[in-house]
Amino acid sequence: MITTTTWQHTFTNYQNINNINPTGHQHLKIFQPLATKRIRLQLNNLYDEIPLQISKLEIYIDPQDKKTVTLDGNIDFQVEARLIEWSDWIDFDIPENSFLNIDISSPNQTIHSVGMTISNNLIETDLTDTAIPKYFFGVSGIQINTAQTYKKIAFFGDSLTNQGNFSAPLSKDLEKDFQIMTANYGIAGNRLLRPGHSTSPWSDSFGEAGFTRFDHMLADYQPNIVIFMEGINDLLHPGTGSPITELPTAKAIVTAIRILKEKCRQHDAKFVPMTITPAEGNSNDNIAGWNYEKESLRQAINSELRQLPHVIDLANLTSENNQLKPEFDCGDHVHFSVTGGKIIAQYIKDQLIRKKMV
Repeated sequence: MITTTTWQHTFTNYQNINNINPTGHQHLKIFQPLATKRIRLQLNNLYDEIPLQISKLEIYIDPQDKKTVTLDGNIDFQVEARLIEWSDWIDFDIPENSFLNIDISSPNQTIHSVGMTISNNLIETDLTDTAIPKYFFGVSGIQINTAQTYKKIAFFGDSLTNQGNFSAPLSKDLEKDFQIMTANYGIAGNRLLRPGHSTSPWSDSFGEAGFTRFDHMLADYQPNIVIFMEGINDLLHPGTGSPITELPTAKAIVTAIRILKEKCRQHDAKFVPMTITPAEGNSNDNIAGWNYEKESLRQAINSELRQLPHVIDLANLTSENNQLKPEFDCGDHVHFSVTGGKIIAQYIKDQLIRKKMV
């Protein structure tokens, strides 16, 4: 049998969030595209300084048929600080294209190793409002036993990827229609060239520079295709929490992206870059995040990206007069709306089919 990752979502260091688990219980539903008879969960405590105590962890499709997840044979266990561990394998029948329910009981109320989503397409929490970020802890990946290998796509980027408004519906379509497994390696606030360094209370969660964490993704996930979209935060953050001196040149961004493309080639993975979408009109704490210089940089970067093979020109799809078209704008002039995300997902899917990647 072959071990196959059917769901993976990047956790980051939300040091500014306290009492994420006030009730001591968390319920998740996570889409599972493949049928299986054995499953295990990735248990994530990577950014906390104390163990994550798990008093009970159960999975089920039917509430009348729950399975207890164990670690080293123990029902009540802990995930040590700064570690990621895999649970024991559990014998469990899961039908294809189903939602796996996960119930976690933990006495830890403040947990900083956390994932985030806005979309409900792949991950459902007790919150269902599509305008509200949903934070979850404990489980960051799912693996199953399969009889064959499956192609894998990694979505790598910042909040535009992490929130899931385009990546989650696209993932679900790719998994259901083509049996291609996907993973979300987006981190909100992430920059390509620099780690989190800001006066923002969210600075710790911005993560290490995309340029260096890209290597971890390639080694850990070993994707066949990487759909890449980063660079907008390298332009947005300087002057709005980060020093304006950190504003990069267009050459620096393009050079870094070309290096990532070469790294993908060395790992026998296709690199699919996407152009940087607009951010005119965005502000942070009433400070304008965009100006003429930043727009000129975006245009220069995109001009170079359009010369790369396999590029998907998302900027051209979503832009009008250097601004997000209303149907794509969630309201902050940077992030995608639910409706816009679905349009983008279909566009990328059509492009991947046209490029004969799926």
